[in-house]
Amino acid sequence: MPTPLLLLAPALAFAAKGGSIKDLDKHNGFRDLALTQRCDEVADFKGNKQVVKRAATLRTDKEPYAGMIVFRRPNDLLKVGPTELIDLSYACYMDQLMSVQLLAWGTDGAGELLYTFTTAFGAPTSQDEDLGVWQWDGKKVVLSLRHDRTTDSVAAQFTSKPMVKAKQENDEAIRKASVQDL
Repeated sequence: MPTPLLLLAPALAFAAKGGSIKDLDKHNGFRDLALTQRCDEVADFKGNKQVVKRAATLRTDKEPYAGMIVFRRPNDLLKVGPTELIDLSYACYMDQLMSVQLLAWGTDGAGELLYTFTTAFGAPTSQDEDLGVWQWDGKKVVLSLRHDRTTDSVAAQFTSKPMVKAKQENDEAIRKASVQDL
């Protein structure tokens, strides 16, 4: 019996004519938040405020806190299109929104998110249906969708390419500095 993902194939081909990968970069975020937006400007972020306050005291004007902090918003609608979400979280790095992660459940959830994203952003730029992985790779934003068929969990993530690059460069600098400390 075909899976719901296979049943969506004709609809995905049609939906791909709607949005395009340029729309992913143009929106550059999720709902009302833009990737690279300053996280301290988001009034309803909830998380470990003690870490944020402590981190703020460790930085200078030239050097923002270089750690990652995950937030949730208490009034977030846990639904995207027809898909019910299990969780929705926001990762900040260097005080800027780096990524948004959506968690859902099941083959139906994966198929619905795939349809929603394809309608909004066109066909994935890469995919491996056997592994349950689809990706939209824009110039500023990467959107990935993974369906782990072993656990039936579904994860989608909007990620800022400039923020990932900054984190990689900072991590490398920290590694080099730690070697020099020996």
